[in-house]
Amino acid sequence: MFAEISPQDASPTPRRRTRTLLVTATVASFVGAILTADATAAATTAVGVLSDTATPQILVSPITGRGEVGLQFSPDTSGSLSAVQFYQNASNSGVTSASVWSSTGERLATVAVNPSAPIGWRTVPVDVQLEAGATYTVSVYDSNGRPPVTEDAFATALTVNGLSTPVGAGVYSYAAASVFPATPSAYSFMVDPVFTPDAAPTSPVEGPTEPMEEPVAEPTPPPPAALTTARYGPDGTHWPTNTPRAGEARVVTVAPTWAAISNAIKANATSSDAVVICVAPGNIVGGNGAGSSSRGVIENVGNAQRASRILVSACDGVGTVKAVGDKGISFVGVKGVSIVGIDFSAQPVMIRNAQSFGLGYTVVPTLLVTGNGGNDVRDVDIVEVVAGVDARVNATGDRVEVKSADGSDIDGVRFVGFYAAPNYKVKGSTAHIDTVQFVTTAGDGVISNVVFDDAAVFMSSNQGVIAGANRGGSISESAFFGGPIGQLRYPVYAEGYQIVGANMLHGTWSNLQVTESVVAGNIATSYSFTEVFGSWSAKGDRGFQKLTSITLEDIDRIAPMPTPEFLASIW
Repeated sequence: MFAEISPQDASPTPRRRTRTLLVTATVASFVGAILTADATAAATTAVGVLSDTATPQILVSPITGRGEVGLQFSPDTSGSLSAVQFYQNASNSGVTSASVWSSTGERLATVAVNPSAPIGWRTVPVDVQLEAGATYTVSVYDSNGRPPVTEDAFATALTVNGLSTPVGAGVYSYAAASVFPATPSAYSFMVDPVFTPDAAPTSPVEGPTEPMEEPVAEPTPPPPAALTTARYGPDGTHWPTNTPRAGEARVVTVAPTWAAISNAIKANATSSDAVVICVAPGNIVGGNGAGSSSRGVIENVGNAQRASRILVSACDGVGTVKAVGDKGISFVGVKGVSIVGIDFSAQPVMIRNAQSFGLGYTVVPTLLVTGNGGNDVRDVDIVEVVAGVDARVNATGDRVEVKSADGSDIDGVRFVGFYAAPNYKVKGSTAHIDTVQFVTTAGDGVISNVVFDDAAVFMSSNQGVIAGANRGGSISESAFFGGPIGQLRYPVYAEGYQIVGANMLHGTWSNLQVTESVVAGNIATSYSFTEVFGSWSAKGDRGFQKLTSITLEDIDRIAPMPTPEFLASIW
């Protein structure tokens, strides 16, 4: 029976196994490396056929054409297939799905893959039980028809780490749609299984037995201060960069309309003094959507070079001005402005091509920060923003997205006093749902200097934070709750896609500094750190201290639920 698996993380990461096999162009060196790998593989360690460090000999196969390419193999013992891995040879790879097949061509699992990602190995989780001696194929569908290859890798039958491959194990089948790859080839198409053999049973030892000593209980270490005294998320103490407070600026009062606010920004863009545009109580009507190309309710106004940002705020306090409607709100090309205390809880918000811009003291259902048309995004503050109080069910997109397109750089997005609840998709959905996603969709734009400071983020159906080759930046005094830990507060609904893993910090992020933070979940090995100080993670490696168990009481204490009552007390 065909079983469709919802898409999981397919982020470029270093390989996940500790083996020594290296695929080369010569059979002799290939076999020599195999013997070493077989001798050192542990019985219950996740293994595959290709090396952890393997790269393709040829970036584009001489055999071209849209179709399915993969690897045929047989496990010597029964066990579980937890992922399909493939090497992406271009940032706009045409790989759109990964599949697992039986020997008769029955599709056992398939997973949708986002074709846009950096070059390198990608891991697509699956969950398929394999039987000893049976033949299986793992494959990907390449809609561009230009897969990477290594020649003569499967010119002979091989056994690697308990996985046997026949002559011509590099299989393919070119067609306009995904079909069983049945044509054999000596090529390796750089597709690999992640297989964990079942543990061998332990035989009982016969003979006389001696009384067993009572084990001495180890003293339970005290919980880290991060779980007892720290607080993460909004608390009313943060403020957008270079933005005056209402009592420190010249006041310009306007009616609650986007036109009035826009005209006031234009009129004061070149003034040299501190200015607050005070919006009278009421509802602001209008909005053209919050998609990447939506027209802004405020558009191409302001001055990024202003001595201080213009503050746009509600005259009578946070929440006394509300944006109403159901299409969404967009701010496009706004510069040198911070919008604080206006209620956006009824509409999604998009910020595009902004510079020196702040959004604060509000609740949003979803948020998109993007640059396109070659316009850079610089110095954007998301301060005391709650991206969802409750888990969002039947979600079809991310909670928060930071996106570069058309070569636009994203530099200096700061999430300060920030809180994000998860987005949960329905069972069977092929959508890839993250809480905060950073992505470059087109062009060579760079995402750099992203900051999470005093933030609390809960993992969605697929990932918590997925970085898109982020460079630099920091995580400080923040908490990230993945998988089962995050579900202590936000259980997945009955019809929702059930989360098993804890993919909290994934994707690729280089030169990241982490201080006094908690990561209750997995951290991708493709994260590189300049410093990890006073921080805890579930695994407790790479400079982190090992995190003790977390209870719902811990979460409630360190990351208070941002209910309307709580927010009213701090804002």
